[in-house]
Amino acid sequence: MQIELLTRFVEQKIIFNQLQLSITNTGMIDAGINVNMEIDPSINRDGSILDYCRLKDITIQPWSPFQFGFFEGVFLDNEKFPELNQKINAIAAAKGVANTAIAIAWILRHPARMQPIVGTTNPDRLKAMCRASDISLTRQEWYEIYLAAGNKLP
Repeated sequence: MQIELLTRFVEQKIIFNQLQLSITNTGMIDAGINVNMEIDPSINRDGSILDYCRLKDITIQPWSPFQFGFFEGVFLDNEKFPELNQKINAIAAAKGVANTAIAIAWILRHPARMQPIVGTTNPDRLKAMCRASDISLTRQEWYEIYLAAGNKLP
């Protein structure tokens, strides 16, 4: 509804929306997967922003694609996420890319055609992340990563 309010008062078409999304911050995805369930991940906390943006041709630009929590740190190579890192690293090794490329590829695999904001000025790290556009995760790999992050499927 905030976007509807904005469009009422600005002349420019809103074409981007920067939202927090990472493998460990999947609220806007969880609500759709768990729709109509009586469990916490089914709670729509964001007004169906993912669906709204897709219907209105607004590109989501996920910020902090490697963060867990709200600025608590990165999940990659973090001992708090052993199963997730094991899964990401195994897929990265099989595809010959860095774990950062897999984390970005996971976001890119979503049909919303998102544009992650990677937030680095390190050229080598950026090159490694850019490899995400050269690989495709299978649907099974996408869900394996989703589940390894501690998410559940109905």
